[in-house]
Amino acid sequence: MSELEQIRRRLSERLTPLQGLEIEPDRIPQAAVALILREDQEAAQLLIIKRAVRPGDHWSGHLALPGGRVDSRQDSDLLATAARETFEEVGINLLDGGSFLGQLPIIAPNNPQLPRIEIMPFVAIAPVNLAIQLNCEVETTFWVSVNQLKRLGRSTEFRMNFGEIVKKWPAYPSEGGPIWGITERILTDFLVLLD
Repeated sequence: MSELEQIRRRLSERLTPLQGLEIEPDRIPQAAVALILREDQEAAQLLIIKRAVRPGDHWSGHLALPGGRVDSRQDSDLLATAARETFEEVGINLLDGGSFLGQLPIIAPNNPQLPRIEIMPFVAIAPVNLAIQLNCEVETTFWVSVNQLKRLGRSTEFRMNFGEIVKKWPAYPSEGGPIWGITERILTDFLVLLD
């Protein structure tokens, strides 16, 4: 049995089924992201994007998962948001050939300097024949081994200078740099399900 199939079986027992997906624009701003899995040479991998540097974007240049804010004119629910944003950002159609397995816990920024928002992470399997096409919001993408994330854990940190003060956050090492912040928290929730 392949590594991806083992992960799929484990997640089918432990992921929260798709539920509570309604958009609630009057309660709080909402967003949805997709943790996308694929198999490459019998190894399970997940997709990481590097956001383009853009003025006014609080997550400019960060490593992240594809996704974004709800558009209540287009999206029927949060799953539709994750699918639409993934297609817009990286050209992967998760509703045609891909499959959503379930959802992870809702997450929100810890930093009061960031916008108030709730983010619903979904776990999905990529379509077999995928071709990544980036839009202007994404600088690049890369795939990271699930086993590498489990093996190395949060063994590095991200540092940011605020004047003379250096703040540090736990991070997963990757070829694209440290994966930290909200994405680190989502990956940690995901990896806990695989233990």
